[in-house]
Order: sequence, then structure tokens, then C-alpha cells
Amino acid sequence: MKNLTVKEIIEVTKGELIQGDIDYICKSYSKDTRTIQKGDTYLAIKGENFDGNLFWKQALEKGADCVIVSEIAYEEEKDKEVLKGKTIIKVEDTLEALYKIAERKRSFYAIPVIAITGSVGKTSTKDIVANVVSQKYKTLKTMRKQ
Repeated sequence: MKNLTVKEIIEVTKGELIQGDIDYICKSYSKDTRTIQKGDTYLAIKGENFDGNLFWKQALEKGADCVIVSEIAYEEEKDKEVLKGKTIIKVEDTLEALYKIAERKRSFYAIPVIAITGSVGKTSTKDIVANVVSQKYKTLKTMRKQ
């Protein structure tokens, strides 16, 4: 599986390296600090009712090695320990950055993709399509959250 370096992420997102290793390889991503695993790259998604930018420090404390934020405030001396050896990328829009990262990773593989959109019935439709397609082809689908 092809992974992206911080340098590649900065290129595709038009981001800026605030701190860290430009050659660090980002292998896994999370947008939820509750599910952060050691070595993850945290994407601080900002929505209507929440702001992931407020949780960048928590993500690093839980084991993320890299964070991608659109806003960041820290005191270098006060936050010295949590920042030690970590990478911070600042982008204009983290949701757009997520799209760009996914687009780049997807470009490495010559496999068909089926996208299902709409306001009603997406999960059921996805499950039905995956079931039919899997009768002939190896198939991956997004799993339901439990």
C-alpha cells in the first residue's frame, strides 16, 4: 500500500509545515480523537457543530505523530513535551485536505470505485451493491460503525 509523506501531503493540500519531519510517512489517518491509534495522522475536521482544531493536542497525547489543522494555537514552551518529535501541517481547509489526500492515494490504484450519494438509503444501497458485486469480484466496502 502506498503511503504519503508529509512533503507529498503539503504538495497536494497546498499546506505549510509548522513543525516536524517533512519526510515522515503518514500510514493511517483519523478524524476522531476517541479512536486515535499510535502513529496516526489526525485530521482536525471543522463542522457546523464541532471544531476538530480544538483537539490537536489531545490527538498528539493519545499517540498521533502528525496533525493536520486549519487553525492552531499553542505556547511553544508550555506545550514543548507534547510537541516533541511530532509533525504539524497547517492547511486552509482540513475537509478539502482530506479530499485531496484521498484523491492522491486513490490515484495509486487502478481499481474501479462505485460511489453512492443521496439523502436516503445510502447504507442499504451500498450493502446491496457490495453483495451483488462480490459475487464475481473482490470487494471492499465501508463498514458500519457499531
